[in-house]
Amino acid sequence: MKTKKLKNLVKKAKGELAWTVHEVATQDCVQLRIFSDPMDKTHTIYLPLTPPEENSAYELLFLHELGHALMCERVHPFFASGFPIVGLEKEQIAAAAPVLSAASDWFIGHWLMKFCPELALSELQDEYEATAEMMANGETPSLDKFFVAVLITAQSIKYLKAEVECSGFLDSAVQAFLGVPPDKPSVGKLVELINRLLSLGAPYCCRQVNSKGQEVMEFFRSADGSIASP
Repeated sequence: MKTKKLKNLVKKAKGELAWTVHEVATQDCVQLRIFSDPMDKTHTIYLPLTPPEENSAYELLFLHELGHALMCERVHPFFASGFPIVGLEKEQIAAAAPVLSAASDWFIGHWLMKFCPELALSELQDEYEATAEMMANGETPSLDKFFVAVLITAQSIKYLKAEVECSGFLDSAVQAFLGVPPDKPSVGKLVELINRLLSLGAPYCCRQVNSKGQEVMEFFRSADGSIASP
């Protein structure tokens, strides 16, 4: 899709935000990101100090981040790009982050399918082909790339009706996504999906708790061991 059309989609999604929006250009920002504050009901869009050249990748990232912001407003703050976590050490948060990101993106992907189906299906087809090639080459992905690959595989089965043969750990992870329908998103569904994925190799579960008037995701130990890679 041409960059101009993508810009129009970004403008449309941004226009649907109900909370106050601030834009901040900073040299500390390598790529665009959006911080949503449910307490103040604001979104802060952090932009690179030097505007990037016009390209579809930047606009796609912008649209994706706006999806998180909209879901934060409409469903729950846990759908924002970042939210409070308790119960994990710093290195454990880094290990759990790919699971949290992929689980949230399962629902953001569905929002994109409804918001701009032509674009979403086209992008998913490209991502699926790249993922299939990586898996066919027998590459050993990092934990982050693994969960992205699992997410894309599950999305391809659901939206592209792709016939994908999975087995073992990969199949269990794909089925974890497919077992939680992304339509009618809720914080309960998000927590359920995260726990399904954590159960594949992590000794933790998570739950929604209220701390000092703020919604927090609390992790607690479910068994001995450590967060494992596939």
